[in-house]
Amino acid sequence: MVSIQMANSKTWKTCVGAMVNLIEEAAFKLTSEGIKMKAMDPSHVALVNFELSSSAFVKYDVKQPKVLGVNLAEMNKIMARAKAEDELTIELDEEKNRLALTFKGASTRRFSLPLIDVGEEELPEPKLQFTAAADVAAGVIQDGLKDAEIVGDNVRFELSEEGFFLFAESERGTTELKLHKGDQGLLKLNVKQPASAMFNIKYLSDMTRAAGGSDVITVNLGADLPIQLDFSIAEGKGRLRFLLAPRIEAK
Repeated sequence: MVSIQMANSKTWKTCVGAMVNLIEEAAFKLTSEGIKMKAMDPSHVALVNFELSSSAFVKYDVKQPKVLGVNLAEMNKIMARAKAEDELTIELDEEKNRLALTFKGASTRRFSLPLIDVGEEELPEPKLQFTAAADVAAGVIQDGLKDAEIVGDNVRFELSEEGFFLFAESERGTTELKLHKGDQGLLKLNVKQPASAMFNIKYLSDMTRAAGGSDVITVNLGADLPIQLDFSIAEGKGRLRFLLAPRIEAK
């Protein structure tokens, strides 16, 4: 039996919305401790790692471990119909092999979603030797990415002892965003060795979509390594982590 309930639908709605543009299908693993999901995008340049503790739910009834395979695009269509304040209940109908999603607000609305077979590919966490990290206000990164989109498809992330920087350059022009120590948007900076790499803007925009402007994103960076973006969800009771491979620049 699976029956879980959240006080509002905002967390699930925003997380599904952030993941759906990166991965098509998801295998959510439910245990007594909570929900986990890890998957790579079809082009194998981005990794999504989602964790949500059972304590994030007002009701969490999972009798035995279950893997629920879903089409994220179809789930996102359903979640788009939820209001942020709607109470969300997700239940498994084993006989019909479907998930029932119920939104309770001014009215009670119920949807069902067929489960699908998703190949359970074991994806070990990459062991990356990051040399720099920063806690940055999500709104600052989102603004920097929107600026960079004006001139190109890629953006360079840099972390140094001076601060956090975003640069984009193309035939259409240049943009730059600078955050120095002491600036309001840079909450924490830890640099063992300066790091820099270039990444695709669209992927980064999709990844940061789940964050509110005042949320904090932890950026981990190494020289020409994948970038790791972490932010907490459900008031610290969950985590959404993204890894994105760097763009290879022509020498």
